[in-house]
Amino acid sequence: MRAARGVSMVSTEIAERQRFAILDGMRGLAALAVIADHVPSDFMTALLPGRYLAVDFFFVLSGFVLAHVYAQRLKDKMSFGEFMRVRIVRLYPLYIVGTLAGAALALLYAVKGWGEASSAQVATSLAFAAFMLPCPPVFSIWPNAPFPLNGPAWSLFFELFINAVFALVARWLTPRLCLTFMAIGGALLVPTAFGFGQLDGGFAWSNFVAGFPRVTFGFFTGVWLYLVRAHERVPALPVWAAYPLLAGVFMIPGEGVWRAIVDLAAALVVFPLLVAACANTRAKGLILQASTFAGMVSYGVYILHVPLWGWLQLGLERASLTLPGAANVLIAAAAAVAVAAVLHVAYDKPLRRRLSGKHRRSVVSSGD
Repeated sequence: MRAARGVSMVSTEIAERQRFAILDGMRGLAALAVIADHVPSDFMTALLPGRYLAVDFFFVLSGFVLAHVYAQRLKDKMSFGEFMRVRIVRLYPLYIVGTLAGAALALLYAVKGWGEASSAQVATSLAFAAFMLPCPPVFSIWPNAPFPLNGPAWSLFFELFINAVFALVARWLTPRLCLTFMAIGGALLVPTAFGFGQLDGGFAWSNFVAGFPRVTFGFFTGVWLYLVRAHERVPALPVWAAYPLLAGVFMIPGEGVWRAIVDLAAALVVFPLLVAACANTRAKGLILQASTFAGMVSYGVYILHVPLWGWLQLGLERASLTLPGAANVLIAAAAAVAVAAVLHVAYDKPLRRRLSGKHRRSVVSSGD
C-alpha cells in the first residue's frame, strides 16, 4: 500500500511499490497506544490521556494511503463494487478471528453464568458482527456497545462507510472536493468535541454519532494531503522526531474544556501535519525493519487485542494472579504483537492473496 498522478514521472508499477515506512511504523505505535485504552492501568491512563486519538491518526493515514493506491484506479476503470470487495478482503479475515474469539469468550461466560448476557444474545450479537454491522441494543450482550464482541471494530464500520463515500465520488475527486468534505467534518468536530468533552466517541451507542465527523474529516484530509503532495512539498521530519512527536500528542494532559481543545488541535492540525511531513521521511537499517514490522502487525494488534486481553484476563483470574495494570498492558501488547505476526504469515496474507487471486481470475475470464 503506498506518487499518484502528478506526483512524479515514474511508472505506475514503481509507484505501486513505493512505501511510506515511517508512516507504517507510526501506525504500529498508534495501535499499541490503543491497548492502554482497553486494558485497565492507572499508570498508562495517566501517561497517555489522549490515547484514543490514535483512531483519528488512523483515519488521516487511511485516506492518504488509499488515495495513493486507488484514487487513479477508481477514476480509470475500477468499479465501486470491486473497490469495496478489495477493502472487505483486506479487513475481514483478522476481524472475524477477533470477533469469533470474543464470541467464544462471551459464550463461555453465558454458559457458566459468569455474566448477565444469555447465549441467545451472544448469537444475535455474532449475527450482526458477521456482516460488520453494529448490533442494536436490544440484541446485544452489552446494550451500549455497537460491536460488543470486539469493541475496536466500531472504527472499521466507519472506515468502510467513508471508503464507500470515497469510491462514489472518486471520479470527480479533486483537492477542492476534499476540502468540502473536510469543512463539513471539521465543522462538526467542534460541537462533537465540546459536546462530549473530548473526541473519544463512536465506540458506544451513546456517542456513536461522533464517529461520522471524525472519519469524514480525517479520511478526506488524508486524501487531500496526497492529492496536493505533488505541488506542496512539506519538509521531511527527521526519523528521530517522528515517533516521539506522535507519542507526545497522546501524552498531552487535559481536562474539561482544555481536553476538547487539545483533541481538536490534534485532529485538525497536528495529525495532518505529521502525516504530510513523515510521508517524506526516509528510514534505513534497523529503523526501516522495525517500522515495516510495526506497520505489518498494526492492524492485527488493533483488531485482536481486546478479545485477546479478555482471554488473558480470564486465565489470570483462574490462576489467581493479580498483576499491576502496567504489566497487564505490556502482556496484552506482547501477546497481540505475537499473535498478529503469526496470523499475518500463516493466515491473513495467504487468505487475502487467495481471495484476491480468485477475483482477478474471474475478472479476466469474464472479459471485464
